[in-house]
Amino acid sequence: MNMIYSISNAERELQAKSVDLNPRWYPRYHLAARAGWINDPNGLVWFDGWYHAFYQHHPYSNQWGPMHWGHARSKDLVQWEHLPVALAPEGPEDKDGCFSGSAVVDGDTLALIYTGHKFHGDPADE
Repeated sequence: MNMIYSISNAERELQAKSVDLNPRWYPRYHLAARAGWINDPNGLVWFDGWYHAFYQHHPYSNQWGPMHWGHARSKDLVQWEHLPVALAPEGPEDKDGCFSGSAVVDGDTLALIYTGHKFHGDPADE
């Protein structure tokens, strides 16, 4: 069975995993994913009165997998509020992951720029 990756599926997965989160072991002074694998930080930016942090994230497992972009914001860089997943590998151009990129502020718009990835052939050969 092939997993269908989408922002809504990722959010459902994170909600389901939130019941297993043990706050005793959850980091208090730095950003961490709500659940799953967290990878490279991307798109650290000040926008609309908040620090925003985007990061590569696989919400379905604690192992590397097709990267999504998690999203959180903070007023003080200590206390973080998680926002919905920002990017998911939903199209043919990025079906195997939304890789490194950045966030760019253009006036009153926040744009995300990222590398869409898809494997060509056997992923073990790449």
